[in-house]
Amino acid sequence: MTVCALVSAGGAPGVTTAALALAMTWPGPVLVAETDPSGGDVLAGFFAGHVPGDRGLLHVAYEATTVEATAAAVEAQLVALDEAGARKVLPGLADPRHAATLNMTWHLLAAALAAQHVDVLADCGRLDGGPGQEHVLRVAAQIVLVLRPTLRQAAAARSRIEMLARLSDGLADNHVSLLVTGQGPVGPNEIARALGVPLLATLPDDRRVAQVLSDGAGARRGIDSSPLLRAAAAAARVLTKTGRPTPGTPGEADSGATLAAGTGRA
Repeated sequence: MTVCALVSAGGAPGVTTAALALAMTWPGPVLVAETDPSGGDVLAGFFAGHVPGDRGLLHVAYEATTVEATAAAVEAQLVALDEAGARKVLPGLADPRHAATLNMTWHLLAAALAAQHVDVLADCGRLDGGPGQEHVLRVAAQIVLVLRPTLRQAAAARSRIEMLARLSDGLADNHVSLLVTGQGPVGPNEIARALGVPLLATLPDDRRVAQVLSDGAGARRGIDSSPLLRAAAAAARVLTKTGRPTPGTPGEADSGATLAAGTGRA
C-alpha cells in the first residue's frame, strides 16, 4: 500500500486535523502515523486523554532493530480510531525531547510504514528538513502541503517546496500537492498558480467538527455529513484513485478546488 505524507510550512494550518479528517473518510483501511518530531497530539486531542499515554512512537524506537521488528512494534502500538478498527493511529512522541532517541531508527520506521498492508497518512508536522522527516518523505508516494490561504503561509510554503525539490533521488518521483484549509485573503487557486503546485482540495472552516478532531470536544455522531468531512472525503477519493494529482496548469488547479464546492471558499 502507499504512504501519503502531510506537511506544513508552519503557522498551525491544521495538519493533524486534516490527517484525521482524511482518515475518517478514507475509502478503505488506513493508518495515521504521527511522525512529527515535535510531538503528537492525537492522544490528548482526539481521544481527550481517555487512552493511556504509554503508547506510540517512542516504544517503536526501542524495538527498531530490523524492518520486520519495527513493523511488528508499530502494530503493537496502534490505537483504533473507530469501532470497526479499520482506521488506526500510531501516536507520536509525548515529549519532543525524546526526538533524539529516534535519530538512529527513522529509516527503519519509514521502511516499516511503507511495508504496511494498509494506506498510511504520515503526519509530519512542520517541514524543517530534519532526518526523520526526510526518511518518511522518501517513502511517500505523495506529499500534501497543508496551508491556509494567506500571503504569509504562501511565502513560507515556497521555501518548503524548494526543500522538497532539493532532496535526493529518493524523492524524485514523488509529487507535491496543496491542501488549503479555511478562508483567507488569497484564493487557493491563486496560491497554487503562484507556487506552481497543483491544488488537491480545500477544507472549509468547520469549527464544530474541527474541535471534535483536534480536541475531542463535542459529539462525534453526525460528523460524517459535515462540510469538513464531505470535503475531506472528496480529497481522499482523489488521493486513493489517482495516487497523485495531475501537476501544473491553472485549469488543473481549478478542478482540484471543485472538490470542496459549496463547502468553503475556493
